[in-house]
Amino acid sequence: MTGAKRVNRVSSEIKKALAKIIFSDLNVEELKFCSFNNIKMSPDLSVATVYFTSIKSKKEEVEEMLRLFRHNNKTIRMNLSKYVSLRIVPELRFFYDDTLDNVYRIEELLNSIKKNDE
Repeated sequence: MTGAKRVNRVSSEIKKALAKIIFSDLNVEELKFCSFNNIKMSPDLSVATVYFTSIKSKKEEVEEMLRLFRHNNKTIRMNLSKYVSLRIVPELRFFYDDTLDNVYRIEELLNSIKKNDE
């Protein structure tokens, strides 16, 4: 198996496992509003950069989710070792993916321009 294929397979498995952990194993209600968009693995699989979105997209709510992810990082990693068999469980780094927020903002701007032209 080539390195890139393995990295993609592992990131996919981690994505599925994180969803199971957040919704089943971890008892933090605020994190259940998030979904994982993308996971980028380092080539040596030692670091997983996790990008998530949420229904709650206000700045304060996102900051609280990031704080909760940091606070529960050790527990999440421990649970991750149950679902994904790797020699070393990767370090998890969580980031909010604001791509959808930007898309909505651009769409609103385009609609307002369209209304002004009419």
